Amino acid sequence: MIELSFGKLVRLSRIIDPSDGRSLVVAADHGLMLGPIKGVVDLEATLRKVIAGGPDAILVSLGQARKLGHLFASRSAPAMLVRVDWTNAFRDKTYTLPARSIQFNKVATVKEAVKVGAAGVVTYLFLGFDGENDHIAMVEEFSSECETWNMPLIIEPLPMGPRVTKANYVDMVKRAVEKAVELGADALKVPYTGDPYSFKEVVEASSGIPVLVLGGYKALSIRDSLEVISEVLDAGAVGVVFGRNVVQDPNPDEAVRLMRRIIHGKETVTDILRERIKPPVRILVDVERCSGCHICELACSFSHEKVFNSSLARLRVEASEDGKTFTPYVCNLCYSCVNACPNGALKVNSRTGAVEVSPELCQGCGICVDSCPVKVLKLINGRPLLCDLCDGLPECVKWCSRNALKVEGGW
Repeated sequence: MIELSFGKLVRLSRIIDPSDGRSLVVAADHGLMLGPIKGVVDLEATLRKVIAGGPDAILVSLGQARKLGHLFASRSAPAMLVRVDWTNAFRDKTYTLPARSIQFNKVATVKEAVKVGAAGVVTYLFLGFDGENDHIAMVEEFSSECETWNMPLIIEPLPMGPRVTKANYVDMVKRAVEKAVELGADALKVPYTGDPYSFKEVVEASSGIPVLVLGGYKALSIRDSLEVISEVLDAGAVGVVFGRNVVQDPNPDEAVRLMRRIIHGKETVTDILRERIKPPVRILVDVERCSGCHICELACSFSHEKVFNSSLARLRVEASEDGKTFTPYVCNLCYSCVNACPNGALKVNSRTGAVEVSPELCQGCGICVDSCPVKVLKLINGRPLLCDLCDGLPECVKWCSRNALKVEGGW
């Protein structure tokens, strides 16, 4: 366990809750690096909503700290973190002024962060690009200043540059984490490596320094965000630093509350999502997002039949004649099958809206199959394969990586 000065310990306890050792930080410093993106144009309005959700800390630039310091001036307010450096590394070709080369600079001192009431400062540490030596020197300066002012230093170690590949990415993250520890990090803001197994190795490389996981790009759904949080906590992280997945959410306060329930309430994603079920649970299809991977079919068949077999799925994906576009067909809850069944073997689940079959009444006549307008109903060995919506949490939606399938009004 790293011994901290009393001043650092006091400040760090405002960032990481000492009662459970966990933390939910919201990053709102995007304007410094990316300009006026969605969610930070009227930052005060956004942060008021964020604060209503109850984050442990919020990361802002020094300028925004000076402008919006009043939001942090109450007993119940979150801790303030100040970004002390700048980079153009994230300005890709989609931005008005894309970066030609990676540049960085010091834009605030630790003393200035102390003056605005910050509980900690945050700086990048890039590993793998040509300016690595100068970048390390800058981080070392921040580390020295933090020791002088008893200010917690949160280092964000990121593999960066043309030498970083998919093959060496996890190893580069581990090396960057180790370097950050050597430079005096009191906490780490680390990119997720994509799976809990490799990320556990990253946590082990931190030598006991608290690891917070950065949110990265905007997730396709709140479910994606919650599942990432659950995975990284299981792998040993103490929490997350989520930016766009909060400030760009239509309801930032609700997003924070849900994340808190995972981080501090230690609830499961399934429990939270099941609570949000509002009948009928209707699956929506976005044809333009479908890549024709058929993973939804495989997830469905495995969930119900314990085999990966698209022919046993309760939905189907059909390719266009030219094979360039794909259309998923799912149960649209029209209940034609219920009305067509001559034996009253089909009924509607009042909680989810899904159609259920009573085996003792079903005679396997197949009339329900013929009545299905989207042809997703099948009869296998005299047994109708009906979409039961997975008790309100459809596996097809969960496994669709492109968000071509989603739940109406839910996640």
